[in-house]
Amino acid sequence: MSDDLNTKVGQDCAVINPYALAELVAGRKINWKAVPDKRRMLEELLHTPYEELFDPIYEGPLYIGLRLTKDFKLERVRSPLLDVEIRLDLNDLETPLESPDIKYLRDLGPRFNAKDIGGIPVLSAQTEGQRYLVLKLRLPEPERWERLAQVFNKALVEMVAFDPQRSESQDWTPPNASWNDPGHFFHEATEFFDPIQGAVANCYFIAALSAVAWAMPYQIKHLTRAIGTGQQQFTNVIRFYRPDSGGQVDKEVEVTDAVPLSTATNGFIYARSSETDEIWPSVYEKAFAKFVTGHQGDRPDITATGWGDCVLATAQLTGGKRSYYYTNSKSPAELWDLVRENSRGGRTFNPMTAWTYSSGEASEKKIVYADANIVASHCYTILGWAYRSAPPLYQKYIILRNPWGNTEATTSTLSGTITLYDISWWRPINLALIDGTFAITNDAFKTYFAGMGVAK
Repeated sequence: MSDDLNTKVGQDCAVINPYALAELVAGRKINWKAVPDKRRMLEELLHTPYEELFDPIYEGPLYIGLRLTKDFKLERVRSPLLDVEIRLDLNDLETPLESPDIKYLRDLGPRFNAKDIGGIPVLSAQTEGQRYLVLKLRLPEPERWERLAQVFNKALVEMVAFDPQRSESQDWTPPNASWNDPGHFFHEATEFFDPIQGAVANCYFIAALSAVAWAMPYQIKHLTRAIGTGQQQFTNVIRFYRPDSGGQVDKEVEVTDAVPLSTATNGFIYARSSETDEIWPSVYEKAFAKFVTGHQGDRPDITATGWGDCVLATAQLTGGKRSYYYTNSKSPAELWDLVRENSRGGRTFNPMTAWTYSSGEASEKKIVYADANIVASHCYTILGWAYRSAPPLYQKYIILRNPWGNTEATTSTLSGTITLYDISWWRPINLALIDGTFAITNDAFKTYFAGMGVAK
């Protein structure tokens, strides 16, 4: 498949922000900056090893409502967790596989519904000390879903995953939530670091929103009108465009400032701004949900935005012509030059995004995403490029932002501060801050990312 096509050829990506999901599980807001060991807290709240969080091949909680096919394509499905009946008669010592009845390997047969235990796959076999061999087996599907459902119950799953059996035409309110107006549309202006993804797998849209706010800041508009005599009775118009049209409006969507908030924390469930009391990312996400579902009211199903193409979403926000580029057909230098081609002063002036492979197993080098703190089936915003001298050569970097507002890459990255030309002034970006922004070498970018795209 050739590059530079203005048809939909990008990868549909989807992954939930683990920090937003962890807060839903905990039922409280968490000051993550004050948490000394974030990895451990995520493991405890999400009941998953950190090393297994960032790749759907492990079928972890960040990919609820999604399934990786045999040919490594991520597709949206109805989560089996919606149909699990939780057994309340068991405690943590009485789980079905932790039974005193299992004394011989043959006793595993009924548990795994296997007539021949020789057919049970062994994930790993390791010696422990001088006397033991420890086998790692995958839990039978019913047992696995039942254990997951103890943490990710039906109400929580309905909050984060799209249910195709649910009508998109009816007003929707997630469980344990209410629609409220939590703040002001803008504080000063749109910033690339404003949009933070929430507990729904729409990384592609939040990355696109950040890309547009960065490269085309005037594109994000606050168009509002009164709908009543009260000072707070207003509605907004959000414009979505036909991709590849050069700016032709597809649909104008009207929405109020009311967004779903958790009744437990009174905080955001879905998209939020990094700036307190600012709500424009939440309102744009709500409008996008109304746009993609065709909902006629003011309470669209935001979980319906989970799973999509970041380049297409960028074009829907701008009307720009899409171009897709695949890393397996480009050299690291060519990828770096593509970013420079869409940049001035090191900063992208055309909105660009990038996406990772659906799984490390889908990549050419069979990478392990957790080793680099990069996320599979995830979209990132491309902010620009940089280089550092290292005679006789210099190292080339591509600057990216994770729409989670944290979780930067830890492999082949640049430290310190970079300065990018931001239309009329030189903006310093401190790469030491935990805000999702990082610069990675073009060689590492080629290894871990499946492609990049632009809408211009």
